[in-house]
Amino acid sequence: MPKNVIDFLFFNHKKPAEKPQVAISACLNGEAVRYDGSSKELETTSSILAKALTLLPICPEVGAGMSTPRPPIQLLQSGDQISAIGRDDKSLDPTAALKQFRQQSIDPLSTSLCGYIFKSRSPSCGVNSTPLFHANNQQIGLGSGLQAAYVQQTMPWLPLREEQQLATEEQCEAFIFQCRLLQDLRLGCQQQGLTSVNKHYAALIRSLPNQQQAALEASVRTGDQEKYWGILLRAIPAHSP
Repeated sequence: MPKNVIDFLFFNHKKPAEKPQVAISACLNGEAVRYDGSSKELETTSSILAKALTLLPICPEVGAGMSTPRPPIQLLQSGDQISAIGRDDKSLDPTAALKQFRQQSIDPLSTSLCGYIFKSRSPSCGVNSTPLFHANNQQIGLGSGLQAAYVQQTMPWLPLREEQQLATEEQCEAFIFQCRLLQDLRLGCQQQGLTSVNKHYAALIRSLPNQQQAALEASVRTGDQEKYWGILLRAIPAHSP
């Protein structure tokens, strides 16, 4: 997207003093925190993402008190319940600690976070890509890791990516734009309210399908700014120049 178009679209025309805050799986940020003591540094982290975003590395397993290296865990589904259980040692169950950490790490960021970059297939961080297993150790499908699922549930409007979705400069720029847009929407709503923000984006909104326009208008009427953010953020990538 051309920079002049981006600048025109933003409600706050002046560049914010702070870069958008984005959480990132610590292993993708180059930290050796994986179960085998390795990292999985994302190549575009230092070359593109870190220049435009304030990256906040988080490792749920380490945060929950697990060691590095450590025994591998996997997700076990029993009915509606999903637990993190040792892959080789079934008596290992850090589920409660991981759930406690996810609240401690995410809730304080809920009013400032503008995106999250997750490690795919991770029992904590996979976004609809983590293998789910039955008690007999048979894989029964895919789901989200405990940390990612909590973010999806509590902040459904937040831009999310797994590392393979940020492999190119174009993919990174699209994600950065979404993060900047969310920052702009949040600041605009704080400063002048949702109605003013909606008026600013009126021309853009008129280019969206009627169903999305109606949903945005309904969110303005009810004052549900977070729902508004989610609708607009999902709509923008497919309709931006």
